[in-house]
Amino acid sequence: MKTAAYVLLCSTLLVVGQVLVKQGLKAMGGFDLSLSSPWTGLAKIFTSGYIWLGGLVTLVSGLVWMSILSKRELSLVYPLISLSYVVALACSAVLLKEQVSPLRWLGVGVICLGVYLVSRS
Repeated sequence: MKTAAYVLLCSTLLVVGQVLVKQGLKAMGGFDLSLSSPWTGLAKIFTSGYIWLGGLVTLVSGLVWMSILSKRELSLVYPLISLSYVVALACSAVLLKEQVSPLRWLGVGVICLGVYLVSRS
């Protein structure tokens, strides 16, 4: 059960990092990786507190992930990381106020069933 808790922590941190990056991009009016003037967009990214914090949280998620990988089989824990889809969908709906279709919710339900089956092996 300890592994499941760490995987859930890793998934949650990963999603929180992405939500912060999304908020940062929204606050700066979006980001366009333009080849004609790449420095303008990059400068905006590097001055966003949300994006810096999102990057830091994502880095911590990566460290937790490496800790998990050092102790468990990749074939077990990698499918479990798909719990991030569940957390991301919930955060998208609640925090970002995105419209989430019933078909997406159904898809996440199928993912949960798959995670359950993998965890039983």
